[in-house]
Amino acid sequence: MARERKSTPRKMRPQFLVLCEGETEENYINLLRQNYRLPIKIVPKIIGSKVSQTIINRYKKELEGPEDSIKTFMMYDGDLPEVLNSLKKCDGILLISKPCIEIWFIAHYKKPAEKELSSDQCVKQLKSIAGWENYKKAFLTLPQETELWNKRLSAVSNMENKAVDSKIYSSVFEFIKILEEEAAKKQ
Repeated sequence: MARERKSTPRKMRPQFLVLCEGETEENYINLLRQNYRLPIKIVPKIIGSKVSQTIINRYKKELEGPEDSIKTFMMYDGDLPEVLNSLKKCDGILLISKPCIEIWFIAHYKKPAEKELSSDQCVKQLKSIAGWENYKKAFLTLPQETELWNKRLSAVSNMENKAVDSKIYSSVFEFIKILEEEAAKKQ
């Protein structure tokens, strides 16, 4: 007579699908993926301003496992209202930076002032920080990546209490908090 083996079903690891507006966001997501070293798939996909639920569903189908194990994030700049309106119609967590991702990078060093900035002004302000003088969009140097990694929790504390409707804001801190929770589970 054969013995019955009881096995507990394996818990599916969450998969993160991160849709990005541009290369700067993709490079930042890749930095997080490399440093967290979690058993989580962070799949950066640059889709620009043509985001829709149909596109998101297509990328979800490319991932293995049940759809309910996939958490979708959309990392975009908050400077184009028509893109934000499209994003709000999609199923996923918005990671919006107003006016641009560089405000999130600035938050690693200081709490951004509550005054309206254009994307160009934001980049100029970032370039005024030591080590960022030669910053170019879509490219992060190794020292810049190291600083972003080492100061990520400072950025979280500098942004998490800002109101969503602030002129200067980034919700990327929510993503970092989720990754920190997953890292804590791993230990």
